[in-house]
Amino acid sequence: MTTHQGPNYRDLTAHFTVRRHGDLIGVMEPAKRSFPSRGTAITQTALMTRGVSQLYLSLGDPNTDGSLAVRLYYKALVLLIWLGAVVMVIGGALSLSDRRLRVGAPKPARSKVALSPAE
Repeated sequence: MTTHQGPNYRDLTAHFTVRRHGDLIGVMEPAKRSFPSRGTAITQTALMTRGVSQLYLSLGDPNTDGSLAVRLYYKALVLLIWLGAVVMVIGGALSLSDRRLRVGAPKPARSKVALSPAE
């Protein structure tokens, strides 16, 4: 963990190494930035995308004993949400291909066959 003093903020950055079965996958660096003049703090979340899944890592508030809470979320298949939007676009384009359902399309003329009474 490293701290950095900016012009109007204090920054606490953590350095995490992500491994799978001992192999290095990547490095994530979430940060917690506090603004003493305003009395506010923001959290910068680290995000790692692997295939269609994502790994989120964020820092929580510091405890009185000096420890820091860390939140780690693994969202499997979260990028497949975009597949729903693609399916809706394809469905909308397909619905426009039927000429009968278009707004403003001319309706076919009715035939002028005389109806005969039922017997």
